[in-house]
Amino acid sequence: MRSSATPLTLLALALGVLMMRGPVTGVGAVAQPLCEALGIGYATYGFISALPIACFGVCCAAVPSAARKLGIGRLIGLCFALIFLGSLLRLVFNFPLFSLATVLIGIGIALLNALMPVVLRHLFASDVAFVMGVFTGLIGFSGSIGAYFSVPVMEMFGSIRASLALWVLWSVITLALWIVSRKPNNIKSMPVSVDWSMLTRPITWAVIFVMSMQSLTIYTTVAWLPTLLIDQGLTPSEAGLGSAIFLLVSAPASILTSRFIRLCRSERMASLIMTVSFAIGIILWSAGGPLSYVGCVLAGIPQGITFSMAMILMAKKSSDLNQLLLISSLAQGIGYLIAGLGPFI
Repeated sequence: MRSSATPLTLLALALGVLMMRGPVTGVGAVAQPLCEALGIGYATYGFISALPIACFGVCCAAVPSAARKLGIGRLIGLCFALIFLGSLLRLVFNFPLFSLATVLIGIGIALLNALMPVVLRHLFASDVAFVMGVFTGLIGFSGSIGAYFSVPVMEMFGSIRASLALWVLWSVITLALWIVSRKPNNIKSMPVSVDWSMLTRPITWAVIFVMSMQSLTIYTTVAWLPTLLIDQGLTPSEAGLGSAIFLLVSAPASILTSRFIRLCRSERMASLIMTVSFAIGIILWSAGGPLSYVGCVLAGIPQGITFSMAMILMAKKSSDLNQLLLISSLAQGIGYLIAGLGPFI
Protein backbone atom coordinates (compact mmCIF):
# COMPACT_ATOMS: atom_id res chain seq x y z
CA MET A 1 0.00 0.00 0.00
CA ARG A 2 1.57 3.30 -1.10
CA SER A 3 0.75 6.86 -0.18
CA SER A 4 1.72 10.22 -1.61
CA ALA A 5 1.99 11.71 1.90
CA THR A 6 5.12 12.05 4.04
CA PRO A 7 5.51 10.00 7.26
CA LEU A 8 5.03 13.17 9.32
CA THR A 9 1.77 13.94 7.55
CA LEU A 10 0.52 10.38 8.10
CA LEU A 11 1.47 10.55 11.79
CA ALA A 12 -0.43 13.82 12.24
CA LEU A 13 -3.46 12.37 10.44
CA ALA A 14 -3.33 9.20 12.57
CA LEU A 15 -3.16 11.22 15.80
CA GLY A 16 -6.02 13.35 14.47
CA VAL A 17 -8.21 10.31 13.80
CA LEU A 18 -7.38 9.00 17.28
CA MET A 19 -8.99 12.06 18.87
CA MET A 20 -12.16 11.94 16.75
CA ARG A 21 -14.09 10.07 19.47
CA GLY A 22 -12.04 10.04 22.68
CA PRO A 23 -12.94 13.57 23.87
CA VAL A 24 -16.62 12.54 23.61
CA THR A 25 -16.51 8.97 24.94
CA GLY A 26 -14.22 9.91 27.83
CA VAL A 27 -17.02 11.92 29.45
CA GLY A 28 -19.34 8.93 29.89
CA ALA A 29 -16.86 7.08 32.11
CA VAL A 30 -16.74 9.99 34.58
CA ALA A 31 -20.39 11.00 34.36
CA GLN A 32 -21.10 11.02 38.09
CA PRO A 33 -18.09 13.09 39.27
CA LEU A 34 -18.56 15.41 36.29
CA CYS A 35 -22.19 16.03 37.25
CA GLU A 36 -21.07 16.80 40.80
CA ALA A 37 -18.32 19.15 39.61
CA LEU A 38 -20.70 21.05 37.31
CA GLY A 39 -23.61 20.94 39.77
CA ILE A 40 -25.98 19.34 37.26
CA GLY A 41 -28.33 16.35 37.19
CA TYR A 42 -28.45 13.41 34.82
CA ALA A 43 -31.04 15.07 32.56
CA THR A 44 -28.65 17.97 31.95
CA TYR A 45 -25.80 15.51 31.52
CA GLY A 46 -27.83 13.83 28.78
CA PHE A 47 -28.09 17.22 27.08
CA ILE A 48 -24.31 17.73 27.24
CA SER A 49 -23.74 14.24 25.87
CA ALA A 50 -26.02 15.01 22.92
CA LEU A 51 -24.33 18.35 22.09
CA PRO A 52 -21.30 17.03 20.15
CA ILE A 53 -23.41 14.56 18.16
CA ALA A 54 -25.80 17.39 17.25
CA CYS A 55 -22.77 19.40 16.09
CA PHE A 56 -21.70 16.44 13.95
CA GLY A 57 -25.02 16.72 12.13
CA VAL A 58 -25.40 20.49 11.87
CA CYS A 59 -21.85 21.28 10.73
CA CYS A 60 -21.35 18.60 8.07
CA ALA A 61 -23.28 20.57 5.44
CA ALA A 62 -20.79 23.44 5.74
CA VAL A 63 -17.76 21.28 4.89
CA PRO A 64 -17.82 21.57 1.04
CA SER A 65 -17.95 25.36 1.12
CA ALA A 66 -15.35 25.63 3.88
CA ALA A 67 -13.03 23.23 2.05
CA ARG A 68 -13.20 25.32 -1.10
CA LYS A 69 -12.51 28.59 0.71
CA LEU A 70 -9.77 27.45 3.09
CA GLY A 71 -8.32 24.38 1.41
CA ILE A 72 -8.28 20.88 2.87
CA GLY A 73 -5.00 21.31 4.75
CA ARG A 74 -5.91 24.56 6.52
CA LEU A 75 -9.40 23.31 7.33
CA ILE A 76 -8.01 20.19 9.01
CA GLY A 77 -5.65 22.42 11.01
CA LEU A 78 -8.64 24.52 12.09
CA CYS A 79 -10.39 21.33 13.26
CA PHE A 80 -7.41 20.38 15.41
CA ALA A 81 -7.32 23.91 16.84
CA LEU A 82 -11.04 23.81 17.73
CA ILE A 83 -10.62 20.49 19.54
CA PHE A 84 -7.63 21.92 21.44
CA LEU A 85 -9.51 25.08 22.45
CA GLY A 86 -12.61 23.15 23.49
CA SER A 87 -10.55 20.66 25.51
CA LEU A 88 -8.78 23.53 27.25
CA LEU A 89 -12.02 25.34 28.13
CA ARG A 90 -13.49 22.14 29.60
CA LEU A 91 -10.99 22.44 32.44
CA VAL A 92 -13.08 25.33 33.80
CA PHE A 93 -16.07 23.86 35.64
CA ASN A 94 -18.74 26.32 34.66
CA PHE A 95 -21.80 24.83 32.97
CA PRO A 96 -22.29 27.44 30.18
CA LEU A 97 -18.55 27.46 29.43
CA PHE A 98 -18.38 23.67 29.54
CA SER A 99 -21.29 23.54 27.08
CA LEU A 100 -19.51 25.98 24.75
CA ALA A 101 -16.33 23.92 24.99
CA THR A 102 -18.28 20.78 24.12
CA VAL A 103 -19.72 22.53 21.06
CA LEU A 104 -16.24 23.58 19.87
CA ILE A 105 -15.01 20.00 20.19
CA GLY A 106 -18.13 18.79 18.39
CA ILE A 107 -17.59 21.21 15.50
CA GLY A 108 -13.95 20.18 15.11
CA ILE A 109 -14.79 16.48 15.04
CA ALA A 110 -17.80 17.10 12.79
CA LEU A 111 -15.66 18.65 10.08
CA LEU A 112 -13.08 15.86 10.41
CA ASN A 113 -15.86 13.27 9.99
CA ALA A 114 -16.49 14.51 6.46
CA LEU A 115 -12.91 15.49 5.56
CA MET A 116 -10.95 12.42 6.59
CA PRO A 117 -12.58 9.95 4.13
CA VAL A 118 -11.81 12.36 1.28
CA VAL A 119 -8.18 12.87 2.32
CA LEU A 120 -7.58 9.15 2.85
CA ARG A 121 -9.11 8.19 -0.49
CA HIS A 122 -6.89 10.81 -2.13
CA LEU A 123 -3.73 9.55 -0.40
CA PHE A 124 -4.52 5.83 -0.76
CA ALA A 125 -6.51 5.65 -3.99
CA SER A 126 -5.26 2.14 -4.80
CA ASP A 127 -6.61 0.45 -1.65
CA VAL A 128 -9.76 2.27 -0.57
CA ALA A 129 -11.53 -0.60 1.23
CA PHE A 130 -8.55 -1.48 3.42
CA VAL A 131 -7.78 2.14 4.30
CA MET A 132 -11.39 2.90 5.20
CA GLY A 133 -11.37 -0.17 7.42
CA VAL A 134 -8.22 1.03 9.18
CA PHE A 135 -9.72 4.53 9.46
CA THR A 136 -12.90 3.32 11.16
CA GLY A 137 -10.81 0.96 13.28
CA LEU A 138 -8.72 3.87 14.57
CA ILE A 139 -11.90 5.79 15.33
CA GLY A 140 -13.10 2.86 17.43
CA PHE A 141 -9.72 2.74 19.17
CA SER A 142 -10.01 6.48 19.84
CA GLY A 143 -13.30 5.90 21.61
CA SER A 144 -11.80 3.15 23.75
CA ILE A 145 -8.91 5.42 24.79
CA GLY A 146 -11.37 7.95 26.16
CA ALA A 147 -13.60 5.37 27.83
CA TYR A 148 -10.82 3.36 29.48
CA PHE A 149 -8.26 5.94 30.57
CA SER A 150 -10.62 8.58 32.01
CA VAL A 151 -11.14 6.87 35.38
CA PRO A 152 -7.54 5.64 35.93
CA VAL A 153 -6.12 9.07 35.06
CA MET A 154 -8.67 10.76 37.33
CA GLU A 155 -7.78 8.42 40.21
CA MET A 156 -4.04 8.74 39.58
CA PHE A 157 -4.07 12.55 39.86
CA GLY A 158 -7.04 12.82 42.21
CA SER A 159 -8.92 15.18 39.90
CA ILE A 160 -11.43 14.86 37.09
CA ARG A 161 -9.58 17.68 35.34
CA ALA A 162 -6.68 15.29 34.72
CA SER A 163 -8.78 13.00 32.52
CA LEU A 164 -10.07 16.00 30.56
CA ALA A 165 -6.54 17.44 30.25
CA LEU A 166 -5.43 14.30 28.42
CA TRP A 167 -7.10 15.65 25.28
CA VAL A 168 -5.54 19.09 25.71
CA LEU A 169 -2.12 17.46 25.50
CA TRP A 170 -3.13 15.13 22.65
CA SER A 171 -4.66 17.90 20.53
CA VAL A 172 -1.77 20.35 20.96
CA ILE A 173 0.75 17.68 19.86
CA THR A 174 -1.43 16.82 16.84
CA LEU A 175 -1.82 20.47 15.90
CA ALA A 176 1.93 21.11 16.18
CA LEU A 177 2.75 18.12 13.96
CA TRP A 178 0.17 19.20 11.40
CA ILE A 179 1.57 22.74 11.25
CA VAL A 180 5.07 21.51 10.34
CA SER A 181 3.97 18.67 8.01
CA ARG A 182 3.25 18.77 4.28
CA LYS A 183 -0.47 19.42 3.71
CA PRO A 184 -2.57 17.52 1.14
CA ASN A 185 -3.72 20.78 -0.49
CA ASN A 186 -3.34 19.34 -4.00
CA ILE A 187 -6.87 17.91 -3.77
CA LYS A 188 -8.86 19.75 -6.41
CA SER A 189 -11.31 22.42 -5.27
CA MET A 190 -14.60 21.35 -3.81
CA PRO A 191 -18.08 22.51 -4.84
CA VAL A 192 -19.39 25.63 -3.15
CA SER A 193 -22.67 24.18 -1.91
CA VAL A 194 -24.33 20.85 -1.23
CA ASP A 195 -26.10 19.27 -4.18
CA TRP A 196 -29.41 18.36 -2.55
CA SER A 197 -30.45 16.41 -5.64
CA MET A 198 -28.25 13.63 -4.31
CA LEU A 199 -31.03 12.94 -1.82
CA THR A 200 -32.99 11.40 -4.71
CA ARG A 201 -30.41 8.60 -4.97
CA PRO A 202 -31.37 5.40 -3.07
CA ILE A 203 -27.71 4.74 -2.26
CA THR A 204 -27.49 8.07 -0.41
CA TRP A 205 -30.44 7.14 1.81
CA ALA A 206 -29.00 3.68 2.40
CA VAL A 207 -25.81 5.26 3.73
CA ILE A 208 -27.80 7.82 5.76
CA PHE A 209 -29.83 5.06 7.40
CA VAL A 210 -26.77 2.99 8.28
CA MET A 211 -24.94 6.05 9.63
CA SER A 212 -27.99 7.15 11.65
CA MET A 213 -28.67 3.83 13.35
CA GLN A 214 -25.01 3.01 13.95
CA SER A 215 -24.35 6.45 15.44
CA LEU A 216 -27.58 6.42 17.45
CA THR A 217 -26.64 3.16 19.15
CA ILE A 218 -22.96 3.86 19.72
CA TYR A 219 -23.31 7.37 21.16
CA THR A 220 -26.25 6.43 23.36
CA THR A 221 -24.19 3.50 24.60
CA VAL A 222 -20.99 5.42 25.35
CA ALA A 223 -22.99 8.10 27.19
CA TRP A 224 -24.92 5.72 29.45
CA LEU A 225 -23.24 2.29 29.48
CA PRO A 226 -20.86 3.11 32.37
CA THR A 227 -23.79 4.37 34.46
CA LEU A 228 -25.84 1.27 33.58
CA LEU A 229 -23.00 -1.08 34.54
CA ILE A 230 -22.42 0.77 37.83
CA ASP A 231 -26.11 0.27 38.61
CA GLN A 232 -25.54 -3.47 38.03
CA GLY A 233 -22.88 -3.50 40.77
CA LEU A 234 -19.63 -2.79 38.90
CA THR A 235 -17.14 -0.24 40.19
CA PRO A 236 -16.48 2.94 38.12
CA SER A 237 -13.17 1.47 36.90
CA GLU A 238 -14.84 -1.81 35.92
CA ALA A 239 -17.64 0.10 34.17
CA GLY A 240 -15.09 2.19 32.29
CA LEU A 241 -13.34 -1.02 31.24
CA GLY A 242 -16.63 -2.41 29.92
CA SER A 243 -17.22 0.71 27.86
CA ALA A 244 -13.65 0.57 26.57
CA ILE A 245 -14.10 -3.08 25.55
CA PHE A 246 -17.29 -2.14 23.69
CA LEU A 247 -15.36 0.46 21.68
CA LEU A 248 -12.06 -1.40 21.38
CA VAL A 249 -13.47 -4.54 19.73
CA SER A 250 -15.00 -2.35 17.04
CA ALA A 251 -11.50 -1.49 15.78
CA PRO A 252 -10.42 -4.94 14.49
CA ALA A 253 -14.01 -5.57 13.40
CA SER A 254 -13.83 -2.50 11.17
CA ILE A 255 -10.57 -3.60 9.60
CA LEU A 256 -11.92 -7.10 8.89
CA THR A 257 -15.32 -5.94 7.57
CA SER A 258 -14.74 -6.80 3.90
CA ARG A 259 -13.45 -10.27 4.84
CA PHE A 260 -16.45 -10.84 7.14
CA ILE A 261 -18.90 -9.92 4.36
CA ARG A 262 -17.19 -12.37 2.00
CA LEU A 263 -17.41 -15.07 4.69
CA CYS A 264 -21.15 -14.41 5.08
CA ARG A 265 -21.54 -14.45 1.27
CA SER A 266 -23.76 -11.34 1.33
CA GLU A 267 -24.15 -7.99 3.08
CA ARG A 268 -27.70 -8.94 4.08
CA MET A 269 -26.57 -12.03 5.99
CA ALA A 270 -23.73 -10.07 7.58
CA SER A 271 -26.20 -7.40 8.71
CA LEU A 272 -28.58 -9.99 10.17
CA ILE A 273 -25.80 -11.66 12.18
CA MET A 274 -24.62 -8.32 13.53
CA THR A 275 -28.17 -7.32 14.53
CA VAL A 276 -28.60 -10.52 16.54
CA SER A 277 -25.16 -10.08 18.11
CA PHE A 278 -25.99 -6.54 19.24
CA ALA A 279 -29.34 -7.63 20.70
CA ILE A 280 -27.70 -10.40 22.73
CA GLY A 281 -25.12 -7.91 23.95
CA ILE A 282 -27.83 -5.61 25.30
CA ILE A 283 -29.42 -8.52 27.19
CA LEU A 284 -26.09 -9.49 28.76
CA TRP A 285 -25.44 -5.93 29.98
CA SER A 286 -28.33 -6.39 32.39
CA ALA A 287 -26.88 -9.64 33.76
CA GLY A 288 -24.06 -7.90 35.62
CA GLY A 289 -20.68 -9.39 36.48
CA PRO A 290 -18.44 -11.00 33.83
CA LEU A 291 -21.40 -11.55 31.49
CA SER A 292 -21.61 -7.78 31.07
CA TYR A 293 -18.15 -7.83 29.48
CA VAL A 294 -19.26 -10.58 27.10
CA GLY A 295 -22.20 -8.34 26.19
CA CYS A 296 -19.80 -5.46 25.52
CA VAL A 297 -17.90 -7.64 23.03
CA LEU A 298 -21.03 -8.90 21.27
CA ALA A 299 -22.46 -5.37 21.03
CA GLY A 300 -19.17 -3.71 20.09
CA ILE A 301 -18.30 -5.84 17.07
CA PRO A 302 -21.43 -4.80 15.08
CA GLN A 303 -20.62 -1.13 15.71
CA GLY A 304 -17.27 -1.43 13.95
CA ILE A 305 -18.61 -3.45 11.05
CA THR A 306 -21.65 -1.27 10.27
CA PHE A 307 -19.63 1.96 10.43
CA SER A 308 -16.97 0.48 8.16
CA MET A 309 -19.65 -0.76 5.74
CA ALA A 310 -21.04 2.76 5.45
CA MET A 311 -17.61 4.30 4.81
CA ILE A 312 -16.64 1.68 2.22
CA LEU A 313 -19.99 2.14 0.51
CA MET A 314 -19.54 5.92 0.31
CA ALA A 315 -16.00 5.65 -1.07
CA LYS A 316 -16.79 3.00 -3.69
CA LYS A 317 -20.04 4.54 -4.95
CA SER A 318 -18.56 8.03 -5.42
CA SER A 319 -17.31 8.83 -8.92
CA ASP A 320 -14.78 11.41 -7.66
CA LEU A 321 -13.59 13.20 -4.51
CA ASN A 322 -16.12 16.01 -4.89
CA GLN A 323 -19.00 13.57 -4.93
CA LEU A 324 -17.53 11.66 -2.00
CA LEU A 325 -17.36 14.85 0.07
CA LEU A 326 -20.98 15.64 -0.79
CA ILE A 327 -22.26 12.16 0.06
CA SER A 328 -20.14 12.09 3.22
CA SER A 329 -21.45 15.50 4.31
CA LEU A 330 -25.09 14.63 3.60
CA ALA A 331 -25.01 11.14 5.07
CA GLN A 332 -23.14 12.08 8.21
CA GLY A 333 -24.97 15.39 8.63
CA ILE A 334 -28.47 13.92 8.55
CA GLY A 335 -27.33 10.72 10.27
CA TYR A 336 -25.80 12.49 13.25
CA LEU A 337 -28.80 14.80 13.66
CA ILE A 338 -30.89 11.68 14.19
CA ALA A 339 -28.21 10.09 16.37
CA GLY A 340 -28.03 13.16 18.62
CA LEU A 341 -31.49 12.37 19.97
CA GLY A 342 -30.25 9.12 21.54
CA PRO A 343 -28.19 10.27 24.58
CA PHE A 344 -30.70 13.00 25.49
CA ILE A 345 -33.81 10.80 25.25
